[in-house]
Amino acid sequence: MSFNMNLFHNDRWSIGFSNLPNVDNRDLPMYDRFVKSVVVPDYNMEELISYGPGGFQIRHQVAPKKNMNLSQLQIEFKLNEDLRNYLSLFIWMRDTKYAQRVDTERFRDFTIKAINIEIMDNQKRLVAVLTFTKCFLLSLSSMSLENGTSDEVTFTTNFSYEEINYQLKSINN
Repeated sequence: MSFNMNLFHNDRWSIGFSNLPNVDNRDLPMYDRFVKSVVVPDYNMEELISYGPGGFQIRHQVAPKKNMNLSQLQIEFKLNEDLRNYLSLFIWMRDTKYAQRVDTERFRDFTIKAINIEIMDNQKRLVAVLTFTKCFLLSLSSMSLENGTSDEVTFTTNFSYEEINYQLKSINN
């Protein structure tokens, strides 16, 4: 691996959803293209403290705990004109809360199979893919509607996921 002197810029990424519960696959670009920002979550481990002679503190990693205590994936969307991207997420969350139109035997499969974040270099070449698996919606923010302004309306979502994986890509191929 060679050292690269260039810095990463904040706008060199794209996102893709494998599916969305209750959303036709033809409508998925409505979600991919309306993402305003993504907060890639922090990745943590727990530690355990024991005490040695003289009060000396010994720190231990608590492992293996493969997918425990994962922080949430936060995605901010621009609201589309007919509110469909917000309302379909709202319906997914409401259906889950009320167990409506959901096969309760397969409740855990009522998820987004994968959310892929593609990271690009400064020449917009794909260099890495972060994949969040079996994602489900935990929160859907409020929408702020203001009279007298014409700003874009956004809303924020928080997703839980089963695992985060990554794949490095070579720009030499």
